[in-house]
Amino acid sequence: MAGTDTSAGEREHCANCGAALGGPFCAQCGQAAEDIRRPAWHLLTDLVGSLFAWEGRFFTTLGALVRKPGQVARAYVDGRRNSYTAPVRIYLIFSLIFFVLMSLAGVRVVGVTILPTAETIRAQDPIVIAQRREVVARREAQSEDQTPRCGVLPGPDEIDASGQLVLARDSDIRIELFEFGPTPEGRRLPDDSPLCQNGIEPPGDASIFGPVSRQASTNPELFENRITTAATQSLLIMVIAYAGLNLLVHPRRRIIEHLIYSLYWHVPYLSIIATFILLGRFAGGATALIIALAALGGGGTLILQTLYDRGFYQSSWIGAIARSLFLQFFYIVCVGVVALALIIFSAG
Repeated sequence: MAGTDTSAGEREHCANCGAALGGPFCAQCGQAAEDIRRPAWHLLTDLVGSLFAWEGRFFTTLGALVRKPGQVARAYVDGRRNSYTAPVRIYLIFSLIFFVLMSLAGVRVVGVTILPTAETIRAQDPIVIAQRREVVARREAQSEDQTPRCGVLPGPDEIDASGQLVLARDSDIRIELFEFGPTPEGRRLPDDSPLCQNGIEPPGDASIFGPVSRQASTNPELFENRITTAATQSLLIMVIAYAGLNLLVHPRRRIIEHLIYSLYWHVPYLSIIATFILLGRFAGGATALIIALAALGGGGTLILQTLYDRGFYQSSWIGAIARSLFLQFFYIVCVGVVALALIIFSAG
């Protein structure tokens, strides 16, 4: 009867949509049948219960992702969704953990390197300055039009009256993924040099990289921050790209299946990448060790792709290995394309 204050046990119709109730939840809209008008301490018990239920499902999902590669995504697609954390949620959690770990470990996701270093310039060693000027003269003599590069000659002019560094003609600007250490000190572009209007290279070079080189050299910290912010969002592009690659090798499956598979696959993938990056961070710059870690990381992701392909698509070993080689190669290509696009558009 309308207007009657009934308890949850007495309620026969859903308070939200009016459908007949046949259990603790409405079969039409899913709202709980229980009455919200209860003692306030029940809110605390509800929160604790929901938290433990979510954590239990979360750790169950993580364990299954490790023990049964590809089968969590397969079960989710086949309808067994209540036992596992949703793919979008667990992916977002791990992508956030990935970037937090990189930040805490001092790893710059996209890092700028400027050579010579600030320490080399500020030392003003006459022997080093002479060597650098020889490099400048040799470069300009070997160029087709002998046009000088943007910047001042190595020496005292590299430090202005305020103590700020000025870009030199032998400067080398590099932008690479997962750089270690602090962001380098920026370089001011010479005010009287028309060559520096489009970047650090002479006119005639690819103008699309002019703004990139200019911003990376003058304000590397801002440049890195902008790209890192964009990179956190671009990971979703990589999820879509990986799903698209799997669509190419498994064209009979629906795109939604590939997307769910891609979201779950990126959880262990990001974990492997983070592990080997952090190991490289603490390798102390040992080239042989870094090469070995890179090889192990590449082998680990290949094994991961093979096992997940078999678990989700029920592939044969030969088919899974062949497709994994294809996927790994073109996924790396996609990473490079996305990284290049981020660098260009973030500096625009």
